[in-house]
Formats: sequence, C-alpha cells, structure tokens
Amino acid sequence: HERLIKLVKIGGIVAYDNTLWGGTVALPEMAVSEQKRDWRRCALDFNKAISKDSRLEIALVSIGDGLTICRRVC
Repeated sequence: HERLIKLVKIGGIVAYDNTLWGGTVALPEMAVSEQKRDWRRCALDFNKAISKDSRLEIALVSIGDGLTICRRVC
C-alpha cells in the first residue's frame, strides 16, 4: 500500500479487491474456519490500516468479496 500510494498523484484512485474476504471480516473469529483465520486477520489488519490513512477517502463496495476504492486527497 505504501509504495503504491507514493506512485498515485493527489486525486488519483486505487482499488483493492477482496477486502471483505467472503464476508468473514464481519464474523466473529470462532465462526470462521481455522483454514481462513490467518487470511481473515490479514484482511482485517489491511482494512484497519487503510481506514486510518489520512491521505485517503475510502468507499467500500460490497460486491463479491468486497472492493475498496480509495482516492488520494493529500
């Protein structure tokens, strides 16, 4: 993410796919199969990191596995 944002001009758009990870990010951890927990944790950590990035405005599209559209504002 950090390397990509450095390449995108202010006003530019970046889209990240699979940010809902099949809906598992909205489930309690115990409701997710053991095989998917590591990937779920990665998706949660990534979503948290970009949501705190003050350089971005974010929109989440809940189609498929989720698409997060980010616009660089500064």
